[in-house]
Amino acid sequence: MILVTGGTGFVGQEVVKTLLSLGYKVRLLVRNPHRAHRFAGNPQIELIQGDVLRPETLPAAMIGVQAVIHLVGIIVETPKVSYEQAHVEATRNLLAAAKNAGVTRWLQMSAAGTRPFATSRYHLTKWQAEQLVRRSGLDWTILRPSLIYGYDERDRLLNLIRRVLSKPFNFLTLYSFPLLDGGRSLIQPVSVREVAHCFAHGVSKEASIRETFELVGPTPFSWRKMVLKIATALGKTTVYEEVPLLLILRKLLWLTVVIIPLVIIIGLILSKFTLEEAEIGAAIWAVLVTVAARWRDVIIFNIPGEPIRMMVEGLDAFLPQGLRFSDPLKMAAEDNIGDPLPAAETFGYKPESFDEGLARILNSTTP
Repeated sequence: MILVTGGTGFVGQEVVKTLLSLGYKVRLLVRNPHRAHRFAGNPQIELIQGDVLRPETLPAAMIGVQAVIHLVGIIVETPKVSYEQAHVEATRNLLAAAKNAGVTRWLQMSAAGTRPFATSRYHLTKWQAEQLVRRSGLDWTILRPSLIYGYDERDRLLNLIRRVLSKPFNFLTLYSFPLLDGGRSLIQPVSVREVAHCFAHGVSKEASIRETFELVGPTPFSWRKMVLKIATALGKTTVYEEVPLLLILRKLLWLTVVIIPLVIIIGLILSKFTLEEAEIGAAIWAVLVTVAARWRDVIIFNIPGEPIRMMVEGLDAFLPQGLRFSDPLKMAAEDNIGDPLPAAETFGYKPESFDEGLARILNSTTP
């Protein structure tokens, strides 16, 4: 029996699916059983209600467990849960319950970029959780994924980018895509299937015990390059602007397209225009509409990050927990890369390139 926390999430569902394919029985620790409805009726899956922040609910979840796969984590704090609670307190509670129950195998979800002197509290609390695991005395394995991409609606980030690039026509976007700091920081996206493979196969992989692995794709590239890859895969033509002059020009063009008919109508009503002048204005308007409608290049443009980070960090001092966003902005400014070879060799897989994964996503109708 393998206990999985966070099993109803984006990564967790893929981990559960992979564990089942390997013949394991899985127990899911869930706060709300209704969120695990897709697992209902599967004889290989047992649901048990509990909360990683309520230690008294955890002993029952550990009975008969061979290994724990701990996936719980948050990218942004909520009004009810802080980074310290989600990463440190939750790990501490589960470790205590596991040790009391005699569980010896532990696999921990961490994150690329985790280190003792990180600039973000997210990475600092991930590091503190790692240290608890290392000092636990259990047979632990720590996995640190970079940006994880997936194959269906559960991948919110990738689907958000696809939606903006696929349906970009409104006055706010007008076929444009903003990138903080020009999207220069590096990432190494990894497939959710590969992350799940490592967790599921890691349960019985002795070579992974007391080791920390980076789960990353084969090649690092910038956030800007990722958006360009997605846009190209969607058949979009892109232009990058450090200073978005073309975007300003495009907005002025569409503003003119909206204003000209109003000016013509008001001019005719007030007898300021003759019919001939109105016809000339209408002809100019038709030309501008044609130009604007055909100008569909996606303009990717730079948003200077430092002023925004300073402003948001200042606001965080006055905002309640759950409305603070300086940590994600700090993380966005950092490179998020690593070495894919140790994990690939230990867990026995070939890292999929983002181009291969993207082609699979766009060509497949099933997860």
